[in-house]
Amino acid sequence: MPFPFRLLCDLLERLERNARRSSSIDRIQELDQLTILAWFKKHNAIIPRRGPEAVAFLSCLFPERRPDRIFGLQERQLEGVIQRAQCLGSSRMKDLQRWKTSGGLDFASSVERVMAITDCESSADPEVTLEEIDDVLDQVAALSSFSSASLRERVTTKHGRLSRADDLLRKVFRVLQSSEAKWMIRMISKNYRPGRVPETLVISRFHFLLPDLLRFQNSIPAAVGLLDSPNIRHMPIQPAVDTYDELKEVASKELEPQVGIMTARTTYEKARSIRHCCQLAGPRRMSVERKYDGEYCQIHIDLNKPGAGIKIFSKSGRDSTSDRIGIHRALRDSLELDTAGCKIKKRCILEGELLVWNDDNGRIEPFHKIRRHVKRSGRFLRAARDSPVESSEHLMIMFYDILLLDDIVCGLETRDERRRLLQSLVRRIPGRTDIGSREVIEFSSFDAAERLRFVLKGCDDPYFSFNGSRPFIKLKKDYIPGLGDTADFAIVGGRRDARDGNELGIGSLWWTSFYIGCVENKDEVCCFNTKPTFRIIDTIDRHGISKENITYLNRHGYFTRAPFAKSIPEFDVLCELARRLQPVELFKHPFIVEVVGAGFDKPANVGYFTLRFPRVLKVHEDRSFRDTISFEELQEMAQRCLEIPDDGEQEEKKTTEWFVPVGNRRTNSFALAYADSVTIRRRSNSSIRAEAVSLIPSAVMTIHQPQLHALLHHAQMRKAARPS
Repeated sequence: MPFPFRLLCDLLERLERNARRSSSIDRIQELDQLTILAWFKKHNAIIPRRGPEAVAFLSCLFPERRPDRIFGLQERQLEGVIQRAQCLGSSRMKDLQRWKTSGGLDFASSVERVMAITDCESSADPEVTLEEIDDVLDQVAALSSFSSASLRERVTTKHGRLSRADDLLRKVFRVLQSSEAKWMIRMISKNYRPGRVPETLVISRFHFLLPDLLRFQNSIPAAVGLLDSPNIRHMPIQPAVDTYDELKEVASKELEPQVGIMTARTTYEKARSIRHCCQLAGPRRMSVERKYDGEYCQIHIDLNKPGAGIKIFSKSGRDSTSDRIGIHRALRDSLELDTAGCKIKKRCILEGELLVWNDDNGRIEPFHKIRRHVKRSGRFLRAARDSPVESSEHLMIMFYDILLLDDIVCGLETRDERRRLLQSLVRRIPGRTDIGSREVIEFSSFDAAERLRFVLKGCDDPYFSFNGSRPFIKLKKDYIPGLGDTADFAIVGGRRDARDGNELGIGSLWWTSFYIGCVENKDEVCCFNTKPTFRIIDTIDRHGISKENITYLNRHGYFTRAPFAKSIPEFDVLCELARRLQPVELFKHPFIVEVVGAGFDKPANVGYFTLRFPRVLKVHEDRSFRDTISFEELQEMAQRCLEIPDDGEQEEKKTTEWFVPVGNRRTNSFALAYADSVTIRRRSNSSIRAEAVSLIPSAVMTIHQPQLHALLHHAQMRKAARPS
């Protein structure tokens, strides 16, 4: 029986009401759970759980789980579609366009309000089904070159010559009710905010095995196909609790990664301190590995396909095989594909990090240089103003895990065993391919907190687990209060995103995103009191600033706001057109904020560095823009951060700077003792150091080279001092 689109919209509407009814996350989650359970109980008999109907059901509930579908439609394009579909006159069109004004509804809600006028009119058209909606979305996505090639081929085979996206959508919006149109728009944008679909609960109510199926094959069509396999087909959708383990054991015979279908990535927990890190690790043995700042790759090898088929998935789940053609040769050589020495007999799935290596400098280049080597759907994006690729630069892959080798599901093995298999499979090629080294820490030992500074993968933990595998742990400088790269910036302007405003749930807001800038002419301002010029370098949205600070900025910014202009009496503004950093309104008296970031990055199409993942820590009421970092000072700070130490003394200094704040949980002398031990080791154990550094490439935690030196050395000292 076809499932009506109306019923899905009813669920989404209830979830949105829950989000508006309470500001307490716990209360919203409680309401969502009651809503989901009641809705599934009411419609359980007609919810499709097999075939294309089930794929359509899950794809519409979780549009973000379809990375193969890229629509590329913005609000302004959809506005024209709605106008033509509903035959809107000038007055109703003016009402629709209120979404562009500050304080207005978001676009989807504006469409709902405008269309609600005609909801009472009876329609002779049959009710729209989820399968029809899903088919239209497939056709719209097939028109985009950013969608997967397999989807475009499948849709073209089914429909032949495709209509324009406007024509496809106009037919749909002509027959939808107002609330249905709202959720259709949000489905296209892959964002149901302010409502939230609790994924884990919904997926488990759809079928008790679906969470496990998606862990092995992270694709809705593939997972639905597994539900129709012989060992699973006749299982109850929601069995008695005491039969769960037995049924999962039977189903496990069907569960394994499939070459060509991305597996789900393991989850990570963020350790906020050394103590917290130890609590997360428990008594386990943990593997210390370095995470390079590159792009995630899941590499699939299928020797049954012509030319030893290589398929590469990106972090988002998109098929990036063609875009990452520059690493194919290194993969073939390292895995010895098409040679007698190849240890892969049929198939293999590996994980790694894509990097840029510089032969002249003998080092890995910063993250932002990757975009000069990797295309996005066949074209270089956001690289027009980057410097040309140097002849000494090329792509490199750092392997750090193996999930499948022929008939062995390596993901069910321990980390130690997976590493052994990886080392036996991969041939290291300097500057092209490598495997990360590691040290092991026993967290059951009394001094684990002293020895730990980064980390962590459980040595005995599998990648996949039916009982819920324990997540990896990340401990980065910017996770720990007091660390990370910080500076004072000026907030010079803001803009409002209606969807962000709805999700924040803190009343009517003038601004939800804020633009941070640096003074370009700080010396002239301080010496001669000249008019300041601010260069806007970045924007911070609700994810990077607390609700309290957003409220403060809205309350106090209202009285000093001015429409955006490149020059106002108080200051001038510089904006990079390439980054589209233009606020709607300016603050005549900029706010001074302390901002922390995870290092530095060079944005696309500009020649300067900014903080990576910036977050506002606090608003300083007692400081002026003269106290903020200048643009020149920011660039110098970035260069110092990105430079590799030239000698051991710089390395010792950086190591001490990193350990003193963390070690303060105990005493500063602990950190200083580290610096002494590093000095001794540098003079007497240079061979050990060289060996450790040469093997460092892989991937669990972000740590800097000096800290890894110190950690390795300290682990060796503790091991030598421990009685045998």
